[in-house]
Amino acid sequence: MTTPLLGRAQAALAAGRMADAATLYREVVARWPHDGAGWLALSVAAAALGQADDALAAAEQAAFLLPAYAPAWANVAEQRRQAGRMEEAGTAYAHLAALPSLPADLAADAENGLALVARHNGQPLVAEAHWRRAIALDPTFAGAYANLGKMLFDQQAMHAARAALRQAVSLDPANGGTRMNLALAHKALEQQAVAVDELRRLLAQPGTSEQLAHDARYNLARLLLLRGPGAEAWTLHESRWKVSHFPSVRRSFPVPVWQGDSLLGRRLLLWGEQGLGDEILFASQVPDLAAGLSDAVRAAGTDILLECDERLVSLFARSFAPITVVGRPAAVARSGSRDTSADPRTATATTQLPTGSLARYCRPTLASFQAARPFLKPDPERSTLWAGRVAALGPGLKVGLCWTSGLLTAERAISYTTLADWLPLAQVPGIHLVSLQYNRDIAAIEIPQARARGLDIADWPDLDQRDDLEGAAALISTLDLVLTAPTSVGEIAAGLGVPTWRISTPSQDWSGLGTMVRPWYPAMRIFPAPREEETLADVIQRMVHALAALAVGPAAASPPPTLPTTLNGALALHQAGRRDEAEAAYRRLLADGPADAQARGDTLHLLGLLLHQTGRSEEAEPLLRQVLAAEPGFFEAWNSLGAVLLALGRRAEAADAWRTALRLNPGYDKAAANLGRLGPYA
Repeated sequence: MTTPLLGRAQAALAAGRMADAATLYREVVARWPHDGAGWLALSVAAAALGQADDALAAAEQAAFLLPAYAPAWANVAEQRRQAGRMEEAGTAYAHLAALPSLPADLAADAENGLALVARHNGQPLVAEAHWRRAIALDPTFAGAYANLGKMLFDQQAMHAARAALRQAVSLDPANGGTRMNLALAHKALEQQAVAVDELRRLLAQPGTSEQLAHDARYNLARLLLLRGPGAEAWTLHESRWKVSHFPSVRRSFPVPVWQGDSLLGRRLLLWGEQGLGDEILFASQVPDLAAGLSDAVRAAGTDILLECDERLVSLFARSFAPITVVGRPAAVARSGSRDTSADPRTATATTQLPTGSLARYCRPTLASFQAARPFLKPDPERSTLWAGRVAALGPGLKVGLCWTSGLLTAERAISYTTLADWLPLAQVPGIHLVSLQYNRDIAAIEIPQARARGLDIADWPDLDQRDDLEGAAALISTLDLVLTAPTSVGEIAAGLGVPTWRISTPSQDWSGLGTMVRPWYPAMRIFPAPREEETLADVIQRMVHALAALAVGPAAASPPPTLPTTLNGALALHQAGRRDEAEAAYRRLLADGPADAQARGDTLHLLGLLLHQTGRSEEAEPLLRQVLAAEPGFFEAWNSLGAVLLALGRRAEAADAWRTALRLNPGYDKAAANLGRLGPYA
């Protein structure tokens, strides 16, 4: 029988007045402690108020009093799961699933819950089976599709993840988190344009939470940077400080953020962020600022300080003079404290900037990376000492190898190896391998095992390559070549100007900026990580073949041959006006067979452009047509084709080419300017 008290409680709950409902239902269960429905309603109200302990206690009592009532068991299972009591949640979901005459929607909820518990327990196959059953019971269950898709994404099963996430979004378009995961799945499958569209849709969608919007902007920034640097991408990149998971804390220095304006009479504090490799990458732009610190500018009160990882201080100080370099204690960086640094000189700054924001002002476009040069300078005395130790290995190429990182994630794991994966190097004559593996625990285990299997690799345990970065840089500077996974070792080597071959995934690594190289480092060549039909062994074999072409036999008296050019190196020759050498380099790259279709397209495009610039437009046209047949969305190549066709006197076709470039990229100023020069009759 409904009493006035119960009626008021029910009305409050129905109206969403949860505080009133909770108060009233507490009075209800105090009067009638065996009223299971009252306990269930109290649980719902308490949960809505964020009173997790009270919600769970009430849910437990409701389920005890209503052992055959499905909603009570659905509620207690969910409350247990949210409280982290996964084993008990699994018991409740199983009880729910076993209830007779269970409606299909609640049966699907039970399967979804069992899947979540199984996934938490490290049983992905069991979880997938439960989610598939949930979907079979309720084909409109968007949450089951979304949860399945996220698990498959985390397992790197991208095609299956995309299919599940697409279905989830079609059933529940307003679920921003699922749309974000779908965008990331498209990115992983190299469908960047679709991923960009999904993120823009998410940002335009009403109801998108502030946190989700920050995450979407940062992911959009990295996707746009995969097309090449630009104002929108670098602006969105600033959202990194507000994303859900970021490896650095934004420091709270009590001075304004530098906006790229004049530094005359000001003291700029640059502060490093993220990991060691990131600090080195971003520091590649510091020479741009150091070059402007003339005596006259410094006399006007202008100065630049660079705060960095303490291990980098002496190396950076030598490399970036006259910039002042100070160390950053790890505890300060982690806390983001207003205690700006252990070094009092940072307190004299009048403006500040994290180094990851430098590119916004120093490298705004891809063309601005033409100035990139080796920028690190090793300690000459230590380099001399290491040169002697390395020379003692004997004649032949001295090749450094760093095969894995101290930071392994599912996304990064595709580019990391074990030393045993490199056993094919044992078959290359005329080389001496040098370990650059800074993780001594890994090196101590894997080097003896590899030596036992015939891979001779020099290792000097007396050098702490993790913390003595001056020593590591000195050793690396004496080598002819460095082979590396994505590690700080590769950043140091390329920063020193040592030829560096890096395994990575250009289609996923934003720092490649839409190229098949990393424009920050002219000395770096990329060997793309394996695609679905490949393994790391295939990539390593390509590197071994390339290395074998360089190696000199033990008896050879001549110095090692020049390392082959990279696309970035060929482009540098092109931009320097050394067109004959650039043409030869482009043709050599094409003859060697670029690693993938995108690299071949870039090389053909640049060769076609060079031929046009040297008056051979008739030779350039078929190369550009070949590029566009394979990649019709390559708007820069359409622009180049327009210039070629105009030079050949085919004005109307040139206009059509430029219009195509503008359709593909409405903001492409070069094509707009070219079309504008044709006048109103284009």
